[in-house]
Amino acid sequence: MSGFNFLKAVIKDYKVGAITVSSKYVVQSLMKELGSDFKYIVEYGAGDGIVTKEILKRLSADGRLVAFELNKDFAAELRKINDNRLKVLNDDVIVASRDLKKLGLPRIDAVVSGIPFTVIKPKERSEVILNTYSAINKGGIFLVYQYTPLVLPILKKFFKKVDLSFEPRNFLPYFIMRAKK
Repeated sequence: MSGFNFLKAVIKDYKVGAITVSSKYVVQSLMKELGSDFKYIVEYGAGDGIVTKEILKRLSADGRLVAFELNKDFAAELRKINDNRLKVLNDDVIVASRDLKKLGLPRIDAVVSGIPFTVIKPKERSEVILNTYSAINKGGIFLVYQYTPLVLPILKKFFKKVDLSFEPRNFLPYFIMRAKK
């Protein structure tokens, strides 16, 4: 998706969490934090697929990625990715997180999230994080990238280890939080 089309989608939908496409530096930082040990991955707020495509490059041939995207334009863009390991769902993560077992994955090793927690009500923020914690396999991770570290205290409440890093080479810079179960 072009930068102009991305911006049009952002203007049409206030729930889109990003102002611009994530930079290659953000994607590299996320992939470094994610590593390559995870086979079954869920992505919240996949946007136009810039992170999704990188996950797929590193995912094993028998791995699976389920990408949630609420914005219809972005979901249509994600469906253009020709990879049988990818399942795109045009669903609300707040509702979907309540039963992640219905995704049909044998387990969930990692969840990568770019959803805009700042526009989600505090109770729902906590609910999504608790539901994600409950669904992730022991030893799995919840990788969150945001413009603010707003959810850091909530992550620390549920996960045994939470690391925080900062990627300044993006407009706007991102905080990257890696929570391990």
